[in-house]
Amino acid sequence: MPHHEKVALAGVIEHVFAHRFTFIADDQAYLADLGPKGAEAFTLEEGLAIRLEGEQRPSEIKVTRIGKKGGRFVEVEHKKPHHGPKHHHHPDGKAGPHAALAAVEKAGWTVGSDPDRKPKHFEIVAERGDGVWMELHVDFAGTIYKEKRADSDKWDLPA
Repeated sequence: MPHHEKVALAGVIEHVFAHRFTFIADDQAYLADLGPKGAEAFTLEEGLAIRLEGEQRPSEIKVTRIGKKGGRFVEVEHKKPHHGPKHHHHPDGKAGPHAALAAVEKAGWTVGSDPDRKPKHFEIVAERGDGVWMELHVDFAGTIYKEKRADSDKWDLPA
């Protein structure tokens, strides 16, 4: 997970785009994201003097606290992205490569590679008798949540 620098700035809102806005602080323009819930809790207005705290991302500042200059801060919560129903993250899971292989074989796949462990899943190349090698993503609970055609540059595909 990338580390994002914490910032605290004071400036004036220049333009508002729903829950995103630009503001000028120290003669520099910034793009900030309040999020939909944050925009409900704090009204953005062009020309408003504000102070904010947040995380500097490559493209914008994710605002965690915002307030009118001299006023109280409003806390802003950004929800984590939601993955589909088949996607399970178990970062503390104890599942090893054998459990991932067993899940793939149980689903009817013929395994063509050793499991490649990633921080939150295993990647395994397999096929179903049609000669098309697929890259399967298997979470630590043993659920195959992603299937995509295997890249021959990435994998040493079986003949």
